Amino acid sequence: MTRFALAAPRCVALVVLSVAGFAYGHFLVLGATMVIAYPLAVSGQFRLTALARRLARAWAGVDLPDPVRSPPPTPHRREDGWYAHDGTLFRSPRVPTFLLKMDHHAKDPTLGREWLWLILTPVTGAVPILVPPALIAAGVFLLVSPPWPLEWSVPAAVGTTVAAFLLAPSALRAYGLWAGVLLGTGEPPQTAISRWVTQASAAAWRGAGLAGLSLAAFGGLLLNLVALALSWGGLLPYTVPVTRSLVELYRRQFGRWTDADLPTPYRPYPPSPSPGEDGNYRVGRVLYTDLPAAVQAQRPGWLLGDPATWRDQLWSLGSVVLAPLSFVPAVLVGFGFYGLFCQPLTWAGWAVPVGLFTGYWATPFYLWFGIEHLQPAASGLPGWASMPVGLVITLLGLGLAGPLMRLRLAWDRSLLTPTAATVLASRVAHLATTRADAVDVQAAELRRIERDLHDGAQARLIAVGLGLAAVARLMETDPLRARGLLAQAQETSAAALAELRNLVRGIHPPVLAERGLGDAIRAIALDTPLPVDVDVDLPGRLDAPVESAAYFVTCEALTNAARCASHISISLSHRDGVLRMVVTDDGPGGADPAAGTGLRGIRRRLATFDGTLTLHSPPGGPTVVTMEIPCASSSPKTSTS
Repeated sequence: MTRFALAAPRCVALVVLSVAGFAYGHFLVLGATMVIAYPLAVSGQFRLTALARRLARAWAGVDLPDPVRSPPPTPHRREDGWYAHDGTLFRSPRVPTFLLKMDHHAKDPTLGREWLWLILTPVTGAVPILVPPALIAAGVFLLVSPPWPLEWSVPAAVGTTVAAFLLAPSALRAYGLWAGVLLGTGEPPQTAISRWVTQASAAAWRGAGLAGLSLAAFGGLLLNLVALALSWGGLLPYTVPVTRSLVELYRRQFGRWTDADLPTPYRPYPPSPSPGEDGNYRVGRVLYTDLPAAVQAQRPGWLLGDPATWRDQLWSLGSVVLAPLSFVPAVLVGFGFYGLFCQPLTWAGWAVPVGLFTGYWATPFYLWFGIEHLQPAASGLPGWASMPVGLVITLLGLGLAGPLMRLRLAWDRSLLTPTAATVLASRVAHLATTRADAVDVQAAELRRIERDLHDGAQARLIAVGLGLAAVARLMETDPLRARGLLAQAQETSAAALAELRNLVRGIHPPVLAERGLGDAIRAIALDTPLPVDVDVDLPGRLDAPVESAAYFVTCEALTNAARCASHISISLSHRDGVLRMVVTDDGPGGADPAAGTGLRGIRRRLATFDGTLTLHSPPGGPTVVTMEIPCASSSPKTSTS
C-alpha cells in the first residue's frame, strides 16, 4: 500500500522536474549562443540530469548508472611562464582553461543525449506520469464542483482517485524505461527518422551558435571602422588582430560542429630583413638601425597587405544578413516545440477534466492566442489545433536547418578559405621549414654515425692493429703470449663487426629492406620487453623513403610508450593514399610535445613527407599517437627527393 500511496506524489515531482528540464534545455541553447556562459550552463545540466538519474533509480527501479566523465584538462605552463593553446600563447591560464573546457564539452558524447532528454521528456517520459495527477485532479473536481448528482459524482471521484493510485507505479516504470533510453550509458536505438531529427536539431542549434560567433566578428568589423575613422587607419594594425582572433574562433568551432575544414588563410609572417651595406635594416622606404624595430615595422604591411584580412571584413559584413537566417531554424524549432509540447503540459492537466464535465474547453495557450490576433479568420478553429501548428512549425525549422547550414558553409568557404596565392606562400614557407628540418636531421644523423664509428668500431680496429703488430714481434720470442694476443685481437674484431652491424641496422634495418614495413615493425615489437600487439593492413611495399620514415617514427613512438606503459598496441593501415600508424598505450597519459619528449622529432620527420601527428593523451590515459604520411604514389604533394 505504501508503494501505491507514494507513487502518485512521485509522479507529480517528476512532472515538475520534466518541465524544469524542458525550460533549462532552452536556457542551455542560450548559453551556447553566448559562448561565455556555456560551461556554467553545462554544469547545471549535469546536476539536473544527475538528479533525474538518482530519482529514476530510487522511484522507478531502473538500473541507471552515472556516466564516467573525465575532468577537463588543464593548460600546460611553459618554461617561460606562458600558457599555450592551439598555437596561441596566453599570460594567464583563464582563457586557455575556458577553451579547454569548451573542447572537452564538445567531445562529451553524453552531453547531446542529456540535452535531448531535457527537451523530449515532456512529451515522452512525462506523458505516463502525467496521467495519475490528472486523474486525481479530476476526482477533486468531481467532489468540489460536482456536475452530476452526488450519488454519481462521489463514486466517479472515488473511482478516478483509486485508478490514479493504481496506475501510478506503472507510470513510474514507463518513465524509468524512457529515462534509460537517453540517460543510460548504452547506445540509444537509432532509426532513420530519429537520425534525421537528431542531425537536423543539431544543425539548427549549431547554426544559431555559429550565428552568434559571426555577430561577434561583426563587432570586430565595427571596431575596425571606428579605428579607421578616428585615426585614418593608424590604429588598424592594433584592431585587425581582434577580428582575426574572433574569426579564428569561428573557424575552430565550425570545424568541431560540422567536420568541415576551414584552414587558416593568413600569410606567414615575413622573414626578418637582412642588414644592408650600411648595417641598416630596410622595411619599405624606411631604414632601421635596430632589428627588433624593423621586424615590428613589418607588422602593418603584413596585416593590411594580406587579402585574407579584407576577406575577413567582408565575411563579417555578410553576417548581418546570414546570421538572422541562421537563427530562423532554432527559433522555429523552439517555438514549434512550445506549440507541440506545452499544450498537453499546460492544458491537458486541468482543461480536459473541466471540458469533460462542464463542456467549456479553455485554451490558455499563447501560440494560438497570437495566431488569432495575427489572423482573425483563424479564431474559429479549435484551440487544440495549436498542437499540429506547433508540429508543422517544428518540422519547418528542422527542414530549413540543413539547407541553411549548407548555405553558411558555401559562404564561409568562399571567403574564409585561403586564396591560391596564400596557399602557394604557405606551401613555400612549409617546404623551406621542412627542408631545413630535413637538413638538420641528416646532419645530426651523420654526426651520430661519425661519433659511433670513432668511439666504437674505429677504436676497436685500431686495437686489433696494435695487437697484430705485437703478435708479429712475439711470434719467435714468446709464441704462447703471441697466441693469447691473437685470440684477443680476434675477439676485438668480432666486437667491432657486431658494432658495425648494429650501426648499419640503425641506418636502414635489413629486415625493412628485405621484408617491408610490417615485418620490420613486428621484429622491433618482439625485441620490446613489453607485450606489444601489432595489426598490419598494408596492400604491399611502399616507397623506400616512406617506409624508412614510417619505421623510425613508429620506433620512436614505441620507445616513448614503453617508458610508462604495461601494454602497447600498434596498427598500420593504408587507406585513400594515406599510410596511418597508430600507437596506443595504457600509460598514465598527459603526454605533451612541448614537454621535451620525442614527439617533436616525430613531427619534424613526418613534416618532411607532409605527414601529420595527432596526439590524444588525457590525464589517466590512454595515450593514442596517430601518425599519417601521404604515400608518394597517390599524393602529388609528397616528394621524396
